[in-house]
Amino acid sequence: MLFVVEKIVKRLTWLILLAFPALVLAQDVPEPAGTAEVVPTTAVDEASQESGAAPQEAGDEAGDEAGQPDENEGEGGENNPEDLIGLLCCCGFWSVIPIVLLIIFLVRRANAKKRTETLSGVAAELNLEFSPVGEESLKVQLGQFPLLNKGRKGQLTNVCVGGTDEVELRIFDYRYITGYGKNRRVHRQTVVAMQSALLNLPEFRMRPERMFDRVGQMLGLQDIDFEEHLAFSQQFVLQSDMAEQTREFFDNALLDFFAARSGWSFETRSGSFIVYRPKKLVEPAEFKSVFEDGFGCFTALRERLERS
Repeated sequence: MLFVVEKIVKRLTWLILLAFPALVLAQDVPEPAGTAEVVPTTAVDEASQESGAAPQEAGDEAGDEAGQPDENEGEGGENNPEDLIGLLCCCGFWSVIPIVLLIIFLVRRANAKKRTETLSGVAAELNLEFSPVGEESLKVQLGQFPLLNKGRKGQLTNVCVGGTDEVELRIFDYRYITGYGKNRRVHRQTVVAMQSALLNLPEFRMRPERMFDRVGQMLGLQDIDFEEHLAFSQQFVLQSDMAEQTREFFDNALLDFFAARSGWSFETRSGSFIVYRPKKLVEPAEFKSVFEDGFGCFTALRERLERS
């Protein structure tokens, strides 16, 4: 809802910027001079005869009235109520925009604070350590993954840390920005990261397949497909600088595992992996299931390595 309101405000701002010069020019255009009413000569003569005044005098009086400026015109015309209303409306638009933007900012900050407080409680229930803001060392440690190299101003927040003797687990929100101006976009997603000496994995990256990816494949975009497992290949784009090792690593059991989890993105490095749904922040109520999904991925990868 906030995104829709913010988008409307931005469009309204551009509309005002475009319309304001036209409004100013419209105020400066002089009105065409009115045509003085011509009094018929016959009417003047008849009026003169009835009143006893000379026709010439009546005509002079009519001429004086036609040429005499209205005392209410002139300087008083500058205070036209319509002009004032237009000015107030224009100023009103400009004053509303900052207020709406301020409301959006305050609501977002309140929601972020509430999310942090809620996730802190969830982390305590799951026996995980919690930090509202991720340390820079953690960002550097995870900087090898493509996700953390996208856009600019990457930020880790709401970091939960735990694990077992076999694996170290981290769950966090990751935010980054792409584009500038009206094309500026903020991307947020909840990420599960796992590290273990048992994960001797080939490096690959997997993401949901989009409509334009098929066109990209015609132009040479890499996508490792499995003709014997179309359920997986139709859902994901799989890429790797170690294509042959990656193809061998994905046996039928692993393909079945990921095919049942549409919408996931998955990135690996030797000894670690991250999994997330692009542009999706997990609701606190679903945090436990994300925790379980992370361990499910670790188990599936470990079992695949044991089958080698």
